[in-house]
Amino acid sequence: MTDSLTNDELAFRDEVRAFLAAELTDEIRLGGHRTSGIFADYEVGIPWQRILAKRGWAAPHWPVEWGGCAWTPRQHDIFASEMAAADAPKVSPLGLVMAAPVLVAFGTQAQKERWLPDLRNGVSYWCQGYSEPGSGSDLASLQCRARREGNEWVINGSKIWTTHAHRATHMFCLVRTDSSGKPQQGISFLMFELNKPGIQIRPIISISGDHEFNQVFFDEARVPADALIGEENQGWTIAKFLLEHERGGSSAPFLRGRLARLRESLQEAFAQGAPCSEHEDIALTLANAQCRIDALHAWEQQVLTARIGGGTQPCWLPAAPSMGKVLATELKQHLTELGLDIAGVYGASSLTIEEASAHALPVPEESVFATRAYLNDRAASIYGGTNEVQRNLIARHLLGAEVVEPVVPTDETQAMLLASLQGWLQDKLPFDKRAQMIASPEAIAPLWQGLSRELGLLGAALPEHLGGMGGGLSEQMLICQALGAALVAEPYSSSAVLGATLLQALGDPAADTLLQGLADGQVRLAVAALEPAGRTDFSQVQTRLHNSNGPFLISGRKALVRGATGATHWLVSARDEAGQLRICLIDPAASGVQRRDVRLIDGAWAAELAFDQTPVQALIGQGDALAALSQAWDAATLAAGAEAVGVMQSMMRDTLNYTSQRKQFGQPLAAFQALQHRMADMYMALVQAAAAVGACANVLVDSPERRAERVSSTHVTVLRAARLVGQGAVQLHGGMGMTDELAIGHGFKRLTVLEQQFGGVTLHLRRVFGVD
Repeated sequence: MTDSLTNDELAFRDEVRAFLAAELTDEIRLGGHRTSGIFADYEVGIPWQRILAKRGWAAPHWPVEWGGCAWTPRQHDIFASEMAAADAPKVSPLGLVMAAPVLVAFGTQAQKERWLPDLRNGVSYWCQGYSEPGSGSDLASLQCRARREGNEWVINGSKIWTTHAHRATHMFCLVRTDSSGKPQQGISFLMFELNKPGIQIRPIISISGDHEFNQVFFDEARVPADALIGEENQGWTIAKFLLEHERGGSSAPFLRGRLARLRESLQEAFAQGAPCSEHEDIALTLANAQCRIDALHAWEQQVLTARIGGGTQPCWLPAAPSMGKVLATELKQHLTELGLDIAGVYGASSLTIEEASAHALPVPEESVFATRAYLNDRAASIYGGTNEVQRNLIARHLLGAEVVEPVVPTDETQAMLLASLQGWLQDKLPFDKRAQMIASPEAIAPLWQGLSRELGLLGAALPEHLGGMGGGLSEQMLICQALGAALVAEPYSSSAVLGATLLQALGDPAADTLLQGLADGQVRLAVAALEPAGRTDFSQVQTRLHNSNGPFLISGRKALVRGATGATHWLVSARDEAGQLRICLIDPAASGVQRRDVRLIDGAWAAELAFDQTPVQALIGQGDALAALSQAWDAATLAAGAEAVGVMQSMMRDTLNYTSQRKQFGQPLAAFQALQHRMADMYMALVQAAAAVGACANVLVDSPERRAERVSSTHVTVLRAARLVGQGAVQLHGGMGMTDELAIGHGFKRLTVLEQQFGGVTLHLRRVFGVD
C-alpha cells in the first residue's frame, strides 16, 4: 500500500500515525484485539468512534457537509491500513456505512439533521432489521408488517439475526406495507428508536459463544409517521442501495491486520521448539494468504477509484458489491482456518479469551481467540445475502453484459494505444490465421514489422531519444494483454520487455544502438538465462566466460530460450573468472554454437543452445549483472501475467457465449446454477489477476526486496487464476474444449506455457515469504 507515496500522502500517513499513537489507548486496543466477532463490541467500538468523531474522522466517506473528509482513494486506503496496522477496533458499520448513506440519498432534510450528527458522533447506535425467520436471503418474502394509523406506523412481526440489537438505540427496518402486487412492490423502509412499547429483544448465542445476534419481536409497536424513509412502498429500491454499501467497502486492510496477527501467532507457537517442516508449511500458507489479500486490495482500490474519482467505469462495477462480499468473506474465513492450524491442541479449549491467561497455568490467548474467530466467522458467508446468492447475482451480470473487459487503461493515451492494437490484431491476425502465424519461427515476421512500422509499439517503453514512445512497464503490459487476447505467440515479451529492460538496467551506453534497432524493428533480442540444472533460477549459471589474451569466449548450455530462433542478437548470461555474472552479446551465426529449435505446446518457438568456445561480440554492462537481470526478469514476469490476463479475458468471453448458446436438456448451459457459480468464480479470479498486474505498473522503482515480493505475489494470483479460468473454460466447453478446432484449446495451451515460464506457485510463495 505504501509504495510510491507522494509527499502529501506521506504527510497524511504520518498525521494518522501520530493521531493513533496519541489517542488509541491500550485499553481500547486490547478490547478490539479480543473481539472475535464481526466488529468491535459496543463497550469498545463506541468509545473509539467518539474519539474518531472528535478528530473529524468517524465518517470520512460521507459528504463533506455532513462530516466527510473529501479524501482521495489513496487517503482512504492509507487511513484504513494504518488503523488495521495499529490494531484499532473495527467500529460498527451498521450506522456509519449502511444507515447513513440511505439517509443522505433518500432522507428528508429534517431526517438528516435529526439522525446524522448523533450517528456520526456515536450518540446513537444502530441495528438492521432485514432478515426474518423463514426468509433467509430472500428479502422479498418478508412478512413483518406495518400499517399506517394517523401519525404512526404500527408494526407486527419479527426480525432475526439483528446484530447488536441488544445494545442498539435505533433500527432501520424493512416492513411490508402492501400485499396487492409483486412482493418487492409492497415494502417500505423505516428508521426508528427501539425504546418503544411492543418491542422485545431475545438474545441468540452463536456457536462461538458470542452474543451478537438477536431476534426482535414487534407486537403492535408504534413508531412516528416520519420514520418512513423515501416514499411508501419504495423500500425495495432503498434496500438494494443499502446492500451495495453492506457488501462493498474495503476489507483488505483489516484482513492484512489479521494476517500480521497470524504471523506473530506462528512465531509464538513455534518459539520453544526446534525448527520443523510444519512451521515452514504454515508460513507458506500465510504467504499464499498474503497474495490473496494483495490481489483483493488491488481490486478494491480499483472499485474505490471508480466510485470516487469517476473516469472510465469498469464493466464489472455493477457486480462489485457481490464480488467484494464473496471475496472478502471467504478470505476472512480462510484466515480463521489458518489461525486454527496455528493454535494446535490449544484450539480445542472452550475458555473465554479473558480466562485464557487468568491462571497460574495460562493457555495461549491467541489459540483461544483463533477458535472463537473460526466459529464466529462461519457466518461471514451467510450474512448480507449468502455467497451462493451473490454468485447468482454475479453470473446474472456476466451473462447480461456486452463485454467482460477486466483491464481499464489509466489514461486516454493508454486507451488509444490499446484500441489501436486490438483493432490491428483483429484485422491482421484473426484466429483462423493463427496456424499460419506459428507454422515456423520465421512466420512471426509480419507481426514484428507491424508492431514496429505500422504501430510503432516495439519501443513503447523506450525513451524518445532512442526512438521510443517514452512509456514504461504499464504500456508494455497493456500491449501484452492485447497480444494475449489475440493468442499471439512470442517474441514481443522476450525481446521488447525482457531483452530491452535488461539492456536498460545494465546502464551501458553501448546498448543504445541495440535499443534503437529494437524500436525500429531491425533488432530482435533473445535472453538466454536459464540452464537445465537451474530450472527457473537464473542465478544458477554454469556457463563460463573466459579469455586467453584474446577475445572473450563462452562455453556452456542454455535451456528453452524463448525467441532465440529468428533473433538477431542473443544476450547470454555467463560467469567470468572472478565468479561475477556477466551479460554477453552473441551473434547467433557465431562459431561454436549448437542450436536445437523446440516447438512449445502453444505453437511458440524456443531453442536449446550450447556454446563451445563461442566468441563474444561484447560484454554489456560493468560488474555483476545479477541485479539487472533480476529486474528484467521481474518485468517480464509481470508482462507474462498481463498476457495471461488477455488470454483469460478471451477465454472468458468465449465461455460466456458458448454456455449461452449451447443447449442441454432443453435449456442453455448458462441456465444451470452450478455452471453459473463456476463462471462467477472464474471471473472473480480474472478481475483480481488483472487488478494485481495493473497495480504493479510502478514496481521497477521499488527496492529489489519489495519488488520481488510484489511481483511474486501478483504472479501467484495470475497462476491461480490461469488454472481456474483455463480449466473451467475447457470443462464448460465439454468435448469441444478438448479440440484444436476452437480458440479455447489454444488459449488453454498458451496459459499452460505462460505458467511454466517464470516459475510455479511454490517458487513465488517462497519469494513472498522471503526464502530464497
